Amino acid sequence: MLMVIPYSKNNRGALLAGYYLISFYPGISPLIYSWSQQNSGGDTKKKVIVGIMFVGASTGNVIGPHLFQPSEAPHYSKGLHSNLILFIAIILLVCVTAFYLRLLNRRHAAMRVALGKPAKIVDLSMETTAELAARGEMANELEGEGGGEGRVGEKAFDDVTDLVNEDFIYVY
Repeated sequence: MLMVIPYSKNNRGALLAGYYLISFYPGISPLIYSWSQQNSGGDTKKKVIVGIMFVGASTGNVIGPHLFQPSEAPHYSKGLHSNLILFIAIILLVCVTAFYLRLLNRRHAAMRVALGKPAKIVDLSMETTAELAARGEMANELEGEGGGEGRVGEKAFDDVTDLVNEDFIYVY
């Protein structure tokens, strides 16, 4: 909007709306941090990922202001084009990451089946005791009882990476 709407008094409302739309990115930053934490297992790996993201965000905060040169005022075409390219890049990266996480979930399901566990894991951690009792045999099946080599969730509190833990479920 800021690149195509003419700068005039009549268009102030639309230009302000365009500016507000650009400003939503800081609001999704906590979501990106939490998404990366939910999709990584192992204490060391989580800390390294947060460190890499922090360095990347800090680098962007240093470079970003240099894209808006006073000589380009009030249009700042170089900065606005850079913002647009980066918004498109983040949308593409989120889509590619979601696809990759689905692929990893399929691989983990195949690993669980190979170990004699059920392919699909249902999260029962938020169920009450009464709800679990009402599920009865189904809860036992989901835990892997009945002939499997291991039980679902046996590695829940182990400090292993998500790629090694076949019970790890990626969130997308």
